[in-house]
Amino acid sequence: MKKVISLFAFIVPFFMAGCDDDENNGSNIVYITENITSPTTWYASSVYVIESYDLWVTSTLTIEAGTVIKFRADGPGMSVGADGTIIANGTADKPIYFTSINDDKHGGDVNNNGTTTLPLNGDWNNIYVEGNGSSFKYCYFMYGGASNLSTLEIFNEMATIDHCFFLYNKGGKFGDSYFGVLDCTGAKNTTVITNNVFYGNILPLSVTTTIDIDNSNIFSNPDDATQTNSMNCIALYDLEGIIRAVQWEETEVPFLINDNDLWIESPGSLTLGNNVVVKFTPSSELTIGIGAQINQGTGNAFTSFKDDTRLGDSNGDEDATTPSDGDWGGIYNDDSSEYQTWSNIYYDSH
Repeated sequence: MKKVISLFAFIVPFFMAGCDDDENNGSNIVYITENITSPTTWYASSVYVIESYDLWVTSTLTIEAGTVIKFRADGPGMSVGADGTIIANGTADKPIYFTSINDDKHGGDVNNNGTTTLPLNGDWNNIYVEGNGSSFKYCYFMYGGASNLSTLEIFNEMATIDHCFFLYNKGGKFGDSYFGVLDCTGAKNTTVITNNVFYGNILPLSVTTTIDIDNSNIFSNPDDATQTNSMNCIALYDLEGIIRAVQWEETEVPFLINDNDLWIESPGSLTLGNNVVVKFTPSSELTIGIGAQINQGTGNAFTSFKDDTRLGDSNGDEDATTPSDGDWGGIYNDDSSEYQTWSNIYYDSH
């Protein structure tokens, strides 16, 4: 999602908008105050400002490449119901922006206050997607995560998130759970997460354990590798154990297992690409069920969440904590009724 788009001047009077904004094509600022209940297109010639605290999309919303969508900086968000779909397919030259109204760099000074306010992570809430088949390509998601921590949440269905940029959002820990700015912990395993860039966030990505993750996503600024995320990892959430063939291939950041006992159950399997690192929060462990298996590549490591020497600081405390034996449970083989003692297992309890 990260490119630089030209700065426009938006000085024409605004329009109050409801479900269908087709007649507003050509206007500058469109204030969205009503739910989207019929097929609607938002155009790049306008800047759309989400005024409603709980805007629902229950039909198909198509967002034209180059469109800027801004959210009021006091918590509004957007929900896509089970019958709704968002098709937000930008291009490399004309990305789509979902950002804060305080972000004057994209879409201009819509709130007409000059530099009085600056955008911050958590300015607006999130986009919650429950409808099936939504698509986000070449989109920027910026300054979200007010109350739900996530900025884009996919739940109970599948979606495609490709070539998007997630910048300066929240994410992080809530209670005992970890939520990324892109939160797919409740998504179907057919969800596609490819070629995206995450930096300047707290926690970038969280997924259910049954989603395949390749090595195409980037977890740092392509122009400045020192700019990453505070908790630079992919947090995993277990809905039903690993009961299918799953592949984890990301090598820039580790996968984080936060589960007292995550099972790989037959006919399921977990295949790790070369140099993949899996970290565990305290008390977490992994169980290989009878007939199930882990297929390792070269250079894999299973280690503590506190181990910053392997793919960096994932718990976000810099050097405040150091790993030690017994930090996590271990890897249990249900077939042999014993814990694994592989040489690439570090700081477990066995």
